Amino acid sequence: MWQTGKSEERLLVDYLLGKLPDEKLAEVEDRAFADRAFLAALQAAEADLIDAYVRKELTGPELRKFERLFLASPQRRKKVEFAGTLARLADEAVQPAQSSSWGALFDWARGWGHPLQFAAALGMLACVIGLSWLWSENRSLHSRMANLQSRSSDLERQAHDLTGRLAEEQARANSLTAQSKLPSPPPLMASLVLLPGATRAQSNAIQLLLPAGAQVAHIEIQLEAADDYPRFRVELRTARGDEVMARGNLLRQRNAGGFAVSLDVPASALPAGQYELALKGVSNDSAKDLGFYSFTVRRQ
Repeated sequence: MWQTGKSEERLLVDYLLGKLPDEKLAEVEDRAFADRAFLAALQAAEADLIDAYVRKELTGPELRKFERLFLASPQRRKKVEFAGTLARLADEAVQPAQSSSWGALFDWARGWGHPLQFAAALGMLACVIGLSWLWSENRSLHSRMANLQSRSSDLERQAHDLTGRLAEEQARANSLTAQSKLPSPPPLMASLVLLPGATRAQSNAIQLLLPAGAQVAHIEIQLEAADDYPRFRVELRTARGDEVMARGNLLRQRNAGGFAVSLDVPASALPAGQYELALKGVSNDSAKDLGFYSFTVRRQ
C-alpha cells in the first residue's frame, strides 16, 4: 500500500490543480500508470479536494485554480455536483435544528402525544444514521469504482496492445509472403546504431555503409539509464567542424535495449568521410552534453 506524507499529499494536490512543471507532471502521470497504489492515493486526494471545495474550505489561489482548471472537465464537474448534494443532505441530517425542513418536522412532532413523540424521535434518529451511513458508503463506493475503472482500463490497454501486435504480425507475415514471390529491391535505407560508453578509438571504427540507391540514413543513439530528459538535441558535423544538420525536440523511444533517440538523415547530405555526432539532453531550456560519437561514412 502506498503511504502518503505531507510532501506527497502536497504533490498530489499540486498535480490536480495544474501547478506542477511539465517534467513533474509527466513523472506523476507515469507513476500513476505503473503503480496502482499511487493511483488510488491520487484518486483519494481528488475526493478530498472535491470535499474541501464543496465545504468552502478552499481559498485564495487554490480556489481560483480549482474553479479554472479542475472544473474544466465535465466529468469532474459531475463529481463536484454529486458531492455537494450529499454534503447538504449530511449537514441537514447532522444539524436538524438549523435546517428549515428538519426544524419544521420537529415542530410538527411536538404537537403529538409522548408515545408519538418518542416514535418520531426514533424515526428522525434513524434518518440521521441512514444519511450518515449513505455518505460514508458513497465515499467507499467511489473508491471501489475508481479501482474497478483502473483495472478495466488496464485490461482494455492489454487487449488493445494484443490486437495491435496481432495486426503487426499478420502484416509482417503478409509482407514476407509477398517478398518471397518478388525479386528483392535494392535497399533504400541504411541504419547505424551508436552505443553509449564507447571509447574514441572504438567510435572511429564505426562505419555507416550507404549502398547505391539508399535515400535515408537512420541513426539510432542508445541512451543510458540516467539519460532521463523530456527532450533531446542532436548535432551532426564533419570532422572539420562543418555542420551537416541539427535536430531538436527529439523524444526518447523504448526499444529492446531500453531507450534510444533516433533521427533520419538524407543520404545526399552524407558524402563519404569522417563525422562527429553530439547528443544533448534538454530540460527547462538548458542543454547538457550527454555524449560524442565518431563514425565513418562509406559509399558503395
